[in-house]
Amino acid sequence: MRPLTLFILSILIWPSLLWSQDDAMNPKPGLTASIDRNTVRVGSIVVLSIGYRLPEGASLPADPEIKGLEDMSVMDFQVEPDKIRIRVLIDKLDSWKTGPISLSYLEKEGNTRTLATDPISLTILSSLGEDAEEAQLKPIQGIIPTRNLILTYLYLAAGLFGASIITVLALMWWYKKGRPDEVSVIIPEDPPHVLAKREIEELNARMLFEKGHFKAFYFRFSEILRRYLEALRGFPAAEFTTEEIAACIREEQDRMLLPMLQQADLVKFADTIPTPDRKEQEVRWALTYIRETVPDPEAGNLTDGLKGVAQ
Repeated sequence: MRPLTLFILSILIWPSLLWSQDDAMNPKPGLTASIDRNTVRVGSIVVLSIGYRLPEGASLPADPEIKGLEDMSVMDFQVEPDKIRIRVLIDKLDSWKTGPISLSYLEKEGNTRTLATDPISLTILSSLGEDAEEAQLKPIQGIIPTRNLILTYLYLAAGLFGASIITVLALMWWYKKGRPDEVSVIIPEDPPHVLAKREIEELNARMLFEKGHFKAFYFRFSEILRRYLEALRGFPAAEFTTEEIAACIREEQDRMLLPMLQQADLVKFADTIPTPDRKEQEVRWALTYIRETVPDPEAGNLTDGLKGVAQ
């Protein structure tokens, strides 16, 4: 009886084993969503990862349509095999939660179908610390310049270190001077004004503002101007507030940046929505400022770029 019993059990179990093996080899279509952090502060950028499995023969369109992020400030996204990475700016003070997330795809017959998954959320930390209710706001005082003895020593040490590096490089050059068969190729980097002009034109071409992503546009626009000012004047403008930048400005032509930086702050943190004409005018102002702060040989190229944006 025992062999007969084993034979009957094998007949009953074998189909289920085949089915489970077939499911493992051919996973069902589906959609998943995850985020790289559970808690963030306002002004941070998080990465939303959407994993997808399409049916056999199906594909994504050239511009995938993702729903559920309509109220989010999407910076950009990158499509990878079986995954889409989306950078999102956190610009809400209370709570952050997506809608039901869905992704459209094309079947091999050409029909449009949709994959969907549940919403995801994260916790936004208060900028006032753990005891936000007991925190007391204080007025912003004027910035008082001070001299720090530690910074003086650090600058001295950095100067000595730089001098030693220059000495070592000079010795290496002298050693290799008599060896013409070895040729080194140095690829020059773009100067700051060329890089800033190109980044502004690329940002304007992405049409984030026209698509309703006002905060994402001004977040990047402000970042480009701050980094250009930092490279131009030598102080860390990318890390300073607008008030700190105003206190560090010494050149009169740099003051034309302040209204643009203040406008960007209002859009990012006070939900101000400028008009399209105001946005185009600020782009032209930014390119004018860059044009006026570069050497004369480069001014012609920037003028051509300014005309292209104005059109």
